[in-house]
Amino acid sequence: MNVTTNPLARAQEICEADMVRVNACIHENLQSDIMMIPAIGHYIVNSGGKRFRPLLCLLAARLFGYRGDRHIPLAVVVEFIHTASLLHDDVVDSSDQRRGSPSANGVWGNQASVLVGDYLFSRAFQMMVADGDMAMLKLMSDVTNALAEGEVLQLSRTFHLEMTEAECLEVIERKTAVLFKAAAEVGTCAAGQDERTVADMAEYGMCLGVAFQLMDDALDYSAEAETAGKPVGHDLEEGKITLPLIHAMRGDAELRSRVEAIAERGGYADGDERDWVRRRVAAQRGAEHAMRRACDYARRARALLPASGEAEIRDLLAELADFSARRPY
Repeated sequence: MNVTTNPLARAQEICEADMVRVNACIHENLQSDIMMIPAIGHYIVNSGGKRFRPLLCLLAARLFGYRGDRHIPLAVVVEFIHTASLLHDDVVDSSDQRRGSPSANGVWGNQASVLVGDYLFSRAFQMMVADGDMAMLKLMSDVTNALAEGEVLQLSRTFHLEMTEAECLEVIERKTAVLFKAAAEVGTCAAGQDERTVADMAEYGMCLGVAFQLMDDALDYSAEAETAGKPVGHDLEEGKITLPLIHAMRGDAELRSRVEAIAERGGYADGDERDWVRRRVAAQRGAEHAMRRACDYARRARALLPASGEAEIRDLLAELADFSARRPY
């Protein structure tokens, strides 16, 4: 096997056998005699995502030497909740593209996407009941509730031009990072670790998740679509006031005035206006500011990793935190 320097690719190599089992469990649990359910489920699950969250669950369990089977369906639970949230997100954001391909709602329509998202949420909880651990069920119930609150919070702050950095980070923690937190926490719990270790690993996942999303926000203003592997420059069009824009508007009154006009209109007038905003954010180093904050969270994540556990996996988890804050896509 070739040595891989990309830590995400290396994690995929190390967890390859477990990921085969995760994928088999995904397909098994997407079975339904209502054909639209497996069709949409498989479409979104197989749409080219990084599978970062289930990988994190597997790595957390492996860090502490776990060699059982319980972490496989638990990793699928996390992925199903993530997938359901993507289906709902694309409807809320009126997105017809995801990762460079037509989104599920672009193919099947909004109603089908919402309902299949609901199915995935309920299927995840059937799997949690089958796991039989009330503490784990409570953990994932709390996570799903926090995720829903995060979605509503983001919606309530659509085109909210007074958004502060603290408010922006609150949305990220509730809407995105909470599932990274859950993945690390679930894997650590499955490995039977003590309460302090579980709490530290959960916070590791939260910090990694914030770094990951801050980089996503930075790339929307700094990357080209070919590099990012998806459309860029769309956050503001969807009413999302993210950290690069918050930082840039502080020092650019003309940019703020233009963003106010975009907010009143409910989107860009044309592609030229989108490009103009991206250039002004770049001039104010908005994306660079978000990247610095991502690196801050990556350092916090690394510091939370335990001194014990398998050294190779611990080092890889530290590298994954750094990767989240420096990834080019």
